[in-house]
Amino acid sequence: MRVLTVSGTRADWGLLQPVLTLLRTDTRFVLDILVTGQHLMADSTSVAAIETSDFDVSYRVDMGLSGRDDDAMLCAAMGRAVAGVGAALASSRPDLMLVLGDRYEILGAVTAALLSKVPVAHIAGGDVTEGAFDDSIRHAVTKMSALHFTTTEEAATRVRQMGEMPQNVLVTGSPGIDQVLAVPRMGRAAFFDSVGLEPRDKTFVITLHPATLSHENSAMGRAMLDALDAYPQAGLIFTGSNADPGAAELDAMVQAYVAGRDKRAVFHASLGSARYFSALEHCDLVLGNSSSGLYEAPSFGIPTVNIGDRQARRVRADSVIDCAPEEGAIRAAIDTALAGNWTGTVNPYGDGQAAPRILAHLAALTDPAALIRKSFEDLTHG
Repeated sequence: MRVLTVSGTRADWGLLQPVLTLLRTDTRFVLDILVTGQHLMADSTSVAAIETSDFDVSYRVDMGLSGRDDDAMLCAAMGRAVAGVGAALASSRPDLMLVLGDRYEILGAVTAALLSKVPVAHIAGGDVTEGAFDDSIRHAVTKMSALHFTTTEEAATRVRQMGEMPQNVLVTGSPGIDQVLAVPRMGRAAFFDSVGLEPRDKTFVITLHPATLSHENSAMGRAMLDALDAYPQAGLIFTGSNADPGAAELDAMVQAYVAGRDKRAVFHASLGSARYFSALEHCDLVLGNSSSGLYEAPSFGIPTVNIGDRQARRVRADSVIDCAPEEGAIRAAIDTALAGNWTGTVNPYGDGQAAPRILAHLAALTDPAALIRKSFEDLTHG
């Protein structure tokens, strides 16, 4: 079976990687990889990291993402994604497209697959994040997909509620947990040396993305940075925002903040999986609104301070502390996080065996083309 997988960001690549590692070594599959979106932005190092991991990139679809991140630019980029992925599908002629998550790049890819009559297998459908347009994109991708690998039973219930055929909705857990278990950690001294920060008693890992349904992202960013001034002894490791509307403004704000605090703060556009998981291993707190604070951080027994509603209603561990995007609320949440003991945290997103489950389901497909024809399953009552 020929499988074409599409990745648009460093984040979805990290979650896809455990599945792709199994696919590329299984003789029952031929794997093609298409990269687009943030991977191909100027100064991005993520494609090089993919290739360093011994994956071959088969197709590159440049969406024209640049320093601009306004709505019109993103609409044009979506059009390029549909056209470019469509051309790749005509060349690859895969039996199945494999995608993950809720990004607009992925919406473009599955639109091309739908028009090209290529069935789609979707990982992590059925989640809910009501503070971002990703929520609508995720549900749209679900309806254009035929095979669904969900992270939780709650997510599977929502996918079935959307009329998807129950036999094609499978609870596997998140492959991100597989990645947590598989990626070796750097030693403490080596890690801090690699990010350019002296080890401190407390260190925070911080990622703030735009809340794409909000017009108050700059106020949220300022509130977070003002709150951090209350912890002058803490080391701060910032990572860059996704390529969403408002990201450039947030990144510029953070970089200006770091420039004034060069003894205790650093900014990296991306850490990569090995350094990011090492950060979670050696640091004391995750701060911001990234899904990684809910997906991966609980596996390390450290708390997450989740700002605002970008992750609203997503399933969360007890170690996730939600707060309003206001300075006082953020400080109170940080204090709660630092005062707690989170070592017994249970991650609700699985046991680290998602990738083998996904592989087994894919290998059991005898006629992938038959997935194109779907029946809408009406809910029955009483």
